[in-house]
Amino acid sequence: TNSRAFTAKTSCVRRRYREFVWLRRQLQRNAGLVPVPELPGKSAFFVGSTDEFIERRRQGLQHFLER
Repeated sequence: TNSRAFTAKTSCVRRRYREFVWLRRQLQRNAGLVPVPELPGKSAFFVGSTDEFIERRRQGLQHFLER
């Protein structure tokens, strides 16, 4: 943004998974024939460490935003 309210060069924002679900639904409503990418899964039965799961999901959400 070029708004004067944001003076830092970069910023970090935390979002909940449900906010990405909401965003995807909004995109689907307005996308017409353009396919909207899938979100990474929300698995309660992940095998491995919690940190590992969070990092994989973070990467998946970043990929979703980039697409």
